[in-house]
Amino acid sequence: MAIFQYRQIAPVTFGCGAIQLLGQQAKELGCTKVILVFDKGVEEAGIPAKAIASLQEAGIDYVTYNKVIADPPQEIVNEAGNLARAEKVDGVVGLGGGSSMDTAKGVGIMLEYPGDVYPFIREQPIYKDTRHQRIILVPTTAGTGAECTHVAVISNKQVNMKYSVFCDPTIAIIDPELAVTLPKDETVSTGLDAFAHASEALTSSIAHEHSNVLATAALQKIGKWLEVSWNEPGNLEARSEMMLAANMAGVAFDNTMCHTGHSIGDALSCRYHTSHGVSCTLALPATMELVGPAVPDKIKLVAQALNLELRGDESGEEMGKMVAAEICAMMRRMGLKSLKERGCKREDVIALAPRVIANHLTDFCPVKVTLEVAEHMMERVYDMYQ
Repeated sequence: MAIFQYRQIAPVTFGCGAIQLLGQQAKELGCTKVILVFDKGVEEAGIPAKAIASLQEAGIDYVTYNKVIADPPQEIVNEAGNLARAEKVDGVVGLGGGSSMDTAKGVGIMLEYPGDVYPFIREQPIYKDTRHQRIILVPTTAGTGAECTHVAVISNKQVNMKYSVFCDPTIAIIDPELAVTLPKDETVSTGLDAFAHASEALTSSIAHEHSNVLATAALQKIGKWLEVSWNEPGNLEARSEMMLAANMAGVAFDNTMCHTGHSIGDALSCRYHTSHGVSCTLALPATMELVGPAVPDKIKLVAQALNLELRGDESGEEMGKMVAAEICAMMRRMGLKSLKERGCKREDVIALAPRVIANHLTDFCPVKVTLEVAEHMMERVYDMYQ
């Protein structure tokens, strides 16, 4: 076995009702006043009230910021960070999906370093040491796994691109009950985003034994429980399994990186302002089709997680196509709209190919992605799922 390194950034408290421990754990970290960062949807679902009740019980003061939007631009992060500074908080709580947690990470950077977040938004990610900050992340979707990754994605409107910055969270609290109110469209897009994280981590050019185990387990859980959670929103077993799977996928890709599917997803969301989950989900079938021939043993694991019937002698190319077809079928069963249905033009989608190869994540694909390959990929992304 080759030498490799891995890490899990933040310890996790997992289980139904775990949100009740937020105040206690914030107090143990030494927090006296925190900023709660979330979006309007999370607020309407009543989730911040649960967090606030726990903080109040522990005697921790708080201020709220509820203006997070999808793919948060630097203006949103700066506004939240400036509020945190003005209120002299000593802790940050990100409550919601990936965008809320990314914003919270950005706030953590601003509390550690003077100025705004803009200097840290770069095409090539910059690691910033935020160990002195107390950053608590509480996901409400089974998607990004951002509660245990060092990556925060922030949109740079000046160039209409999404860039990564690195910021380590301190702890994570995962409460499956918080996902019960997740709308059906977000259940499928975030769930398949987690599937994309796991499948891309598994097929990454720098994948290793530790990430392979986590990614494979995540794929199996998502293959079994995603449609159950979509059909039965109140099924806590399904929500628990999906939340655990998303976290495992996050830890897996934090060590090995995602690749071309996320490069495509970033290009799509910048052009069409679709959510991260939707964009990466739409890119997933073509990505699996691309890498199948290069990593046949890995694509077989993805096929098995989807319960595909295999003869045993299929080629990587054949299994890649089978996996792509089944993912498309899942998207249809759960009503995910195609790019065409969203009003996107085929030629405009193909024209995004240069952005795909410019994205640093493409470097981790097991297949060399040239401009010609990227253009073919964008054709497949548009044509395969109608």
